[in-house]
Amino acid sequence: MSEHVYIKRLANNMLILPLSMGRISLEVKTSKGADAVKDALRLGRSVRSGGTVGALGALTDLAGELINRQVGYARTYTYGETLPYTRGHRIITSTRTPDHLAKYHEMTTAVENALGEFMPRYEAYYNSTDGVADMGESQIKIPHPDKVRESAYIKVGVPQQIRPADLEGMSLPAGLAAQIAEDTNRVLIEQAEIAKQGALKDLLKAVENVETRLSKTDPRIHDSLIEKARLASRNLRDFTTSYDNNPAVLQVLDVIDDKITSSNSEQVKHNSTVREAAVRAAQMATKSIKHIQSAPPTASPITTQQGQAVLGGLIDLED
Repeated sequence: MSEHVYIKRLANNMLILPLSMGRISLEVKTSKGADAVKDALRLGRSVRSGGTVGALGALTDLAGELINRQVGYARTYTYGETLPYTRGHRIITSTRTPDHLAKYHEMTTAVENALGEFMPRYEAYYNSTDGVADMGESQIKIPHPDKVRESAYIKVGVPQQIRPADLEGMSLPAGLAAQIAEDTNRVLIEQAEIAKQGALKDLLKAVENVETRLSKTDPRIHDSLIEKARLASRNLRDFTTSYDNNPAVLQVLDVIDDKITSSNSEQVKHNSTVREAAVRAAQMATKSIKHIQSAPPTASPITTQQGQAVLGGLIDLED
């Protein structure tokens, strides 16, 4: 099966979501703080050390609670519900795109509301102190309100299609057109493999955690233990069925869903048979996932007869 077929599958089932987030910096290093650390630990003056204080003075904790916490929720959702693509982009299934956009709208609104609550208080604080916070025996300059406001955000772009190279009708020599198409498709496959490896890594971490926790004599089991495995399994299954339909991956997912994610935390905790089956499944899944991670991609890149593409590094879809 050619690379083009795999890309067409992705194009029909997945979208690329431009996404970026920012949080307020809550700490600032001070030379006096570093000196205090050295004195307290009796370190030499040539030894590197650091001391930090709240970057927003008396309102530092409030900024973390009101604003950064909301951005943190968005980050957790992003890493749990979507897959990595290129920098500043995530890959999502077309069927779940409406849900993702609704959720990001909700989280963006939450950050904006938090800024709306925090910024008037910070502006008043900044103006009353002339931008200098009293920290006891020391003082620090605190950032201008505009800088604080600009640093906290969730920006979601318009979902983008994944497009196979199609140069029909363009005035190009046939050989050059073929190599441009090949280079473009190769990059798309490489990016798809990044997403696949990211999904495998997430699932491996989840099942290893299941094995570790459930193997203990008196395991402490939280709902998140099974839920993280369920999310990771779903993400990988969605991607696999939209990309290469790798039977080895699907077989591992079937075992995980049958023996681990089909149970809830209470069943796993109080039923030794269910718990032992989950441990065995996690052990098997761990070995299988590691093998899949090290195996050649199902969609192996195609090389030109000359052995290398004309454009090489000129095509950079990360920007």
